[in-house]
Amino acid sequence: MNRIFLGMRGVAICIDKKSGEIVWKTKLKSGSSVTNVTVDGDDVIVYSGGHLFCLDIDSGTEKWSNSLKGMGYGHCIIASENSASAVAAAQSSQAAAASVAASTAAIAGSS
Repeated sequence: MNRIFLGMRGVAICIDKKSGEIVWKTKLKSGSSVTNVTVDGDDVIVYSGGHLFCLDIDSGTEKWSNSLKGMGYGHCIIASENSASAVAAAQSSQAAAASVAASTAAIAGSS
């Protein structure tokens, strides 16, 4: 894949990885400073401002949206069938880093 997908301040952005040029930029109906993005096949799934959006990977055109009524406006982690292993790997890496930090603190405390 030669594209990078970003989410920031209620905007989803597709950037060409080789040139750094913006391929498309989509302002979402409901935006916030936290905008999470994941890619699933031909879809870019974006969460922002308590809403979930599905965008076309090539154009950034909105395919559908869901207001996630009653779910609030907090942070959101997105995982699909294709990205679930990446989330698990990230959680495993975080757990390992926490373990190393705890061990280092314990060793420093016993010195």
